[in-house]
Amino acid sequence: MKVVSISGFVLSVLSFVTALYLQFILVPAAESLEDSLNKGFSDNTTSLLFYAAHESMVTTGMNLVIAGGLAVILCSISLFKTKSKLSLFGGLISLFAFIIGLMHGTHLFS
Repeated sequence: MKVVSISGFVLSVLSFVTALYLQFILVPAAESLEDSLNKGFSDNTTSLLFYAAHESMVTTGMNLVIAGGLAVILCSISLFKTKSKLSLFGGLISLFAFIIGLMHGTHLFS
């Protein structure tokens, strides 16, 4: 069970860092490009950059749903068996990453 706990925690940390990257780097870049498109200060290159940024934002969000969900499952299995604090902390941060992935990958909250 210790291997499941550690692997769930490592996966949750990786998904948490990716969720922070998505929330603070990719989403503002896509919003900035979308604002420039809406204001009319754009050309063909800006629209291509916007579509690429939006696609990477959605793809990263979908990957976070998968990785965060898997980390939640691994950490919760380990938490119910061993009641370790590592599994509890990993489960909480992977739940955060899962919700961020749902927000941006599936447009569930838009």
